[in-house]
Amino acid sequence: MAASLMDDKQLAFALASQRFFRGAQWLSHLPGANFRLARRWGRLASPYKADLPALMQSYMQAYGARAEVANALSQQWLASHGLFARSIFDYHRMDADWVRQHMQTDQPDILQSLREQGGLVLTYHSHHHNTLGIVLGQSGVPTWGVAATEKASPMAPYTGRFMRIINGQSEAKFAGGRYLFTDEPRALLRGLKQAFESKHAVISLCDNPTPTSDHPPVRFMGRCFHVGAGVVEQALAHSTPITLALLCPDLLGSYRLHLKKMHMPLNAHQVLQAYFDFLATVVQQTPWAWQGWHWYSGLAVCEHPSTP
Repeated sequence: MAASLMDDKQLAFALASQRFFRGAQWLSHLPGANFRLARRWGRLASPYKADLPALMQSYMQAYGARAEVANALSQQWLASHGLFARSIFDYHRMDADWVRQHMQTDQPDILQSLREQGGLVLTYHSHHHNTLGIVLGQSGVPTWGVAATEKASPMAPYTGRFMRIINGQSEAKFAGGRYLFTDEPRALLRGLKQAFESKHAVISLCDNPTPTSDHPPVRFMGRCFHVGAGVVEQALAHSTPITLALLCPDLLGSYRLHLKKMHMPLNAHQVLQAYFDFLATVVQQTPWAWQGWHWYSGLAVCEHPSTP
């Protein structure tokens, strides 16, 4: 039944995803950290490997990279996916000691502010965005996450078991919060209100394009597009602090957490534009860190590409 709801490309992606996570689980049983093997597995078997031409095109367009450089950056992007797939089978082991050993941040004062005040944490698709919830929770920040459930997805028969590991094992490390699912809008609004009033952190991703919006398009590295603003609007309505965050893998088994605190008052569009300006800054140093490169090349070019 699920297969009949997908076209051939979607079914191929679902089957490739199933093989990918099964292989990563097998790697997790081998002795040692196996980061090198996980990177290689990502390059060989990531279901996104079919998007390699689009990835390369994105890097060439965004960075002016030559084909060989764009291919090298794309291979790092795929390697990052392999490291993520391997890491989910260690989620249950990721505690406060693990975070201290494997995560660095240049903004400890902002992390402390999250402990004290909570607020909306706007992050980005990075393959490792679920891991961010563990990092915050195990750093003493009671954390909630806004996510899509796998239940209604036609991919559920193929990847549902692994999505439940990702969501369940990461949620167990949130230190007080839980996932709020976008297909349950009333529960989502209640949960946001509860989290904001409790001064907990709420992680949300707003970087994937939407067909339209009540707000002007955002600009990012020469592209203009709309994104959802609902969670941002809720945070502003509750006068909740907003922090930008990107957890970047170093491709060697550790992470760097980039943080930036928004200075209010701002409207929703200003927040979202600052969100993408921050991303543009971070990916200058770690081009593999943003998952959205596989859709970037399909976005509309801004009329004035030099504008951020």
